[in-house]
Amino acid sequence: MTPKRNNMVGDRPLRGLSLMACLLLAMTAALANSRSPLELVVITVDDVVADMREHAAHYQAQPQALQTMVLDRVAPHFNFKRMAQLSMGRYWGQASDEQRRRIVDEFRTLLARTYSNSMFAFRDEEISVVGEQQSGQRATVVRLKVSSSTASDVDLLLRMQRTGETWQVIDVVVDGVSLIITYRGTFADQVSKRGIDGLIDYLHADNRQSVSP
Repeated sequence: MTPKRNNMVGDRPLRGLSLMACLLLAMTAALANSRSPLELVVITVDDVVADMREHAAHYQAQPQALQTMVLDRVAPHFNFKRMAQLSMGRYWGQASDEQRRRIVDEFRTLLARTYSNSMFAFRDEEISVVGEQQSGQRATVVRLKVSSSTASDVDLLLRMQRTGETWQVIDVVVDGVSLIITYRGTFADQVSKRGIDGLIDYLHADNRQSVSP
């Protein structure tokens, strides 16, 4: 089964997003406890992979249900506003409050659709948690390695930030390629050509693509 390619990201970042989704789908229960980011990732791996395998037929038959599930279960663990702000760079300060709201909404849908279009292809990958590197009390990087019998291994970093008592992902780095930096280039190109409203229209049109695992 070959996932559809999102034209806004390359193959390696896309693969990393898919695998990251597999790690984070079941984190809701885990976050109810006071655990470190590393522990949160470790305890989710087995449960999430088992869930994906158990419900694979259902999600394949109803791809929209897959995207809804991704939004419901993954969204609380991503700081989409911060990710959108970082992706916009200097243009964030030029956007109105309404434009910012729409950008965050479209960014959230974009990531959920990316997972939905690709995660099925990687649900049987072997995922190992390598370690964690903290930077103070409110920033950390969780390191993972994804091994595959059909492709080269992938090094995956989850940059996480703590707000209050909640740890959330603010960037994903796949084999040295930052998701935020990748989007920043795309967003800047669209804004320079079409303005901020043009970027929003571009994201909205891209998000209208169908979801097909």
